[in-house]
Amino acid sequence: MSKEGRLRETRRVMKRAVGRLNVFEYVLMAGAAMVALLGGAAVGWILQITAGMPFRISWFVSSLLLFVVPGTAVLRREARAESTKDEMDG
Repeated sequence: MSKEGRLRETRRVMKRAVGRLNVFEYVLMAGAAMVALLGGAAVGWILQITAGMPFRISWFVSSLLLFVVPGTAVLRREARAESTKDEMDG
């Protein structure tokens, strides 16, 4: 097999791997959203019983917090890692 053929095959394999990783990322995000919604429902239910707070509002706020706070932490960590990488590269 020529060098050009090997490069073409490598590009094809890499393109397929990147596509699969993109699908996995979307599935993971959907799973995180479902967990946040279910956790928010549990928190809303508990707050309704114990504190008499409206279920829908507490569900919305707690679901949002359960999804946004960890997401923000991950984005900050990625940005910090990227800036460290840029500093090391020059």
